[in-house]
Amino acid sequence: MVLVRGQGSLAAATAAGGRPPSPATAYRPRQTRPENLPWQRCTTHLIETKYCEDTRPKQQLQAAHAQHGRLRRSTAGDHVLHVILLGVGGVIYIPHTLVPLKNLGLDSQRVKKLALKLHAHSAHYALKLVLYQTFS
Repeated sequence: MVLVRGQGSLAAATAAGGRPPSPATAYRPRQTRPENLPWQRCTTHLIETKYCEDTRPKQQLQAAHAQHGRLRRSTAGDHVLHVILLGVGGVIYIPHTLVPLKNLGLDSQRVKKLALKLHAHSAHYALKLVLYQTFS
């Protein structure tokens, strides 16, 4: 079988009289830059990681909502506040740590892995802080 120019799938693509799509843009969806989107259609996600006492997470959660309430009212568009609470003693709260991470679109395995990494990260830097204060 010999392919002749003008026959086959390329010819079908150009049958309407236009050129075939260039390879660079043939399979990519059209993208819009964020600054070109109207603010009425934008949703801003505020993500804050806070540390709290192991026995009283609700007070820290209320403080976070109060802290960002003024910011959310002063700027245009929709806003969603995600507060991720970690206990200073190593507590990972299901409703205050895992659920906000799931709301951001992570699956349950990645949520648990990220929560453990956040805890390890905070414990590591707490140790550095203690050592810095001890030897300074």
